[in-house]
Amino acid sequence: MTRRDWLLFLGLMLVIILIALPTLTYPLGRDQGEFATIGRGILQGKTPYTDLWNPKPPAVFYVYALAMQLYGQTTAALRALDLLLVPVIAAGLYWIGGRLADKRAGLFAVVILAAFYFTESFWTLTQNDGIVLLPMVLAVVCAIKAADHPAERRGHVWALAAGALCAAAVWFKYPFALFAIVPVTAYLLVHSRPGRSILTNGIAFGMGGLVIVGAGAAYLASLGALDELILSAQVTSQYTALTFNAQDFAALMQTALGFRWQQWGLLWLLAAGWFVLGRIGEPRKRMWWMVLLWAVTGLAIMLVQAKGYDYHWLPMLPPLSLMAADTLNRLIESAAHNGFARRSQVPATMLTVLLFLLIMAQGIWPQAWYYLSGREDQVAYYSRFQGGEFVADESLVMAEFLQERVAPGDSLYIWGFRPEVYYLSHLNPATRFIFNFPLIGEWYPQAWRQENVDVLWAAMPPYVLVMQADYMPWVTGRNEDSHTILQEYNELNNWLIENYEREAQIGNFLVWKRKTL
Repeated sequence: MTRRDWLLFLGLMLVIILIALPTLTYPLGRDQGEFATIGRGILQGKTPYTDLWNPKPPAVFYVYALAMQLYGQTTAALRALDLLLVPVIAAGLYWIGGRLADKRAGLFAVVILAAFYFTESFWTLTQNDGIVLLPMVLAVVCAIKAADHPAERRGHVWALAAGALCAAAVWFKYPFALFAIVPVTAYLLVHSRPGRSILTNGIAFGMGGLVIVGAGAAYLASLGALDELILSAQVTSQYTALTFNAQDFAALMQTALGFRWQQWGLLWLLAAGWFVLGRIGEPRKRMWWMVLLWAVTGLAIMLVQAKGYDYHWLPMLPPLSLMAADTLNRLIESAAHNGFARRSQVPATMLTVLLFLLIMAQGIWPQAWYYLSGREDQVAYYSRFQGGEFVADESLVMAEFLQERVAPGDSLYIWGFRPEVYYLSHLNPATRFIFNFPLIGEWYPQAWRQENVDVLWAAMPPYVLVMQADYMPWVTGRNEDSHTILQEYNELNNWLIENYEREAQIGNFLVWKRKTL
C-alpha cells in the first residue's frame, strides 16, 4: 500500500461518513439505553454490577462512558461511536484485502462493509457486536504483521498486541473468546515454518491476552465488583440456555434468517460467488483459509448465543465483505481477460464502488430526509423506529413527560426493559436493577427480589413506570408481560399500590405517581 493508496482510502471514507451522517439522528433502542445508563453511572462514580447490574462484561459500558465524556450526554454523542470506529475497522480491512489480493479488493471490502453496516437498523447500530469489530479486525492485522517479522523484536510486539486485542474482545462478550482462533490461524498461514519464533510469538500472544484479562479483573476487584461480575455471568448462562432446544432454536433461526436475508441477501450471494470463482484468475493465497475460518467462527459466535438477534450476526461482516470483494474483483479481472479492454477495469471499479455507495445512501437518507429537512418533528420521526412493541417516540414522549415534572438527577423506577428512558430523562435508576429480567427468571437469586423492594422503600422515586405488552419469553422464560408478572411479585406490587397512584398512560408505559407528590 502506497501513500497514494491510503489517500484514496481516506477520500472514500470521507464520502462514506458524509452519507452515514443521518445515523446520528437515530434514537436509542433498549440495549443502547442500558449501555448508556450504566456508562453515565460510571461517570457519576457508580460501579457496574454492584450499583448497576448487567449480565454483560463491562467494556461496552466504558466505551459509552468515554463517548459521553468527550461529546456530552446526548443520543447523538453515542451514535457518533459508529462514525468514529468504522473508519478504523475499514482501514484494517483495506490493508487485509490488499494483502490477500490487491488494493482494489481492499477498496471493495471497505465499501461493502460500510454499505451493509450503516444500513443496519437503529436497533443493531452502536451495539456490542459492532463495536467489537475494531479489536477483532486489528487483531488479525497484528497477527499478520507478527508473522511478517517472526524472529524480530517487532514481531513479538505485534504478537503481544494481537493477544491483547483478542482479550479486549472477550471483555465485550464472553462468546467472542472463540475469535482468538482467527488471528492464530492467520499467523500460522503466513509463517508456516516451524521453529523457535512460533513458540516465542505464541508466548507473546498469550501474555498479551493475560495482561488484558488480568488488568480488567484486577480493576473490577479493586472496585469490589468482580464477584458480582462472575455471578452475573453464571446466572445469565441459564438465560442463554432457554433457547437451547430444537423447537425454540429453530423458530428463532427461521425468523432471524428472514431478517438477515432482507439485509444481507446481496452480501451472501457475493460471498457464495467466492467459492464458484476460485479457479478464475491467479490462485488464491493460503491466507484465504483464515478468512473462511473467520466467517465460520462468526457464525459459531452467533449460534452459541442461541437467539439470532440481528446484531449477533455482525462478527461475520468483515470476512463476508472480504469474500464478496474478491468475487467482484475476479469478475472484473475475468471480463478484462475475455474481450474487454484492460482500461475498462477502472470505470468498472468506479461503478462498483458507486453502486455500494448508492445502496448505503438508499438505506439511510429516505428515512431521515423529512426530519432533516424540517418537514416533521422529532416525535414523528422517532415513530418510524420500531421493534416489536417498542416504538421510539413513546420513549421520547415519556422522557419529556418526566422532565417537566421532576428535577434532573432524581430517581425513577421502571418495571420492564426500557432503560433508554433513564438516559433520555436524565433520571437515575432507583435500584441497581435497571430492567426486571433478574427479578423474574427462576434461575436468578431470589434474595434480589427482596433487596429490590428494600431499596425502593428507601428511595421512593417520584414516578414508577410499569410496562405492558412486552412479551419476552426467550429472555424471562415467561409468556406474560411485565404488568401481568407484577401481580405475582407481592412485595413490589404492595409497595406500589400503597405509595403510588395511576396518573397516565403513554403508549405501553403505565405511569404511577407518588401519592405524597
